[in-house]
Amino acid sequence: MDLAYAAEQESRALSARLTGAHAVLRATGRYGGGLVPFGYKKAPHPSGIGWCLAPDHETVSVVRAIVDDVHSGLSLVAIAHKLESAGVLVPRDRHAQLQGRPTGGRRHGREFERFRWTAGSLCKILRTPALMGHRVHKGESVRDADGSPLLIGPPLMTEEEFNALQDVLSARSNGIHPKHRGTSLLIGVAHCAGCGGRMYFAARKASSYGDYGCRAAARGTTCPAPAAIRADWLDEYTASRYREAFTVDGEVTREQLLKDGVRVTVAKGRSGGGRERLAGPDTSRLTFTIGSRP
Repeated sequence: MDLAYAAEQESRALSARLTGAHAVLRATGRYGGGLVPFGYKKAPHPSGIGWCLAPDHETVSVVRAIVDDVHSGLSLVAIAHKLESAGVLVPRDRHAQLQGRPTGGRRHGREFERFRWTAGSLCKILRTPALMGHRVHKGESVRDADGSPLLIGPPLMTEEEFNALQDVLSARSNGIHPKHRGTSLLIGVAHCAGCGGRMYFAARKASSYGDYGCRAAARGTTCPAPAAIRADWLDEYTASRYREAFTVDGEVTREQLLKDGVRVTVAKGRSGGGRERLAGPDTSRLTFTIGSRP
């Protein structure tokens, strides 16, 4: 018990020292390690002690091109595809390259030689005050006693340019987000036939129902035949087939479907409308399997 208590006290003391050290680094505008903001690279601090950040000329031009594309009206998904086609490294891979380490790594149980650009990764770059050279902690600029932001490197954008960029991004999102519902019934169960990826629920504005859709673009990949289907239809179809297969009644839960290895694959439907399409799902597009059994 004495050894355990001593170890606990040492752990707390070490944590306090590390927290204090990082607080000092933030207060003096020095780089304390971790992923370097995109557009920068590590450089010796002018004081001769520690490190700061300096513009990385190879990626500064990329940042400026991204900002220009945003102002021209190009979507973040389209910009991500453009960067992928040009072979530009994502921030994590560029950081690894500058450190002399191999790119890529493991994510979501899969190994990647290099990571891909997504709209989400672009949004993180464009939203961070680090573009103005600010020292950032938990997404916010670190400020001194007078309220002025602490600089960790030369700014890539002026405050006016940064605010104008935020206005454009905010105008696109317009601040309206649908209410989140609980975890959808078929997350991890419904898959797109075009790419094999998971389908996710998306609410429809001014509508009581939503859809399951292929999210290949959000993952930074391209699906040759992205599928989408009305969510309540697919939920009911899957629950009905499950009850038939297992001869059970009552509510069907996501946990049951995953435990029994249920998978529903949705193929892309035809374009165009018609009254017959309002009657229910086109079951010829759907494949229901349990484990390896159809």
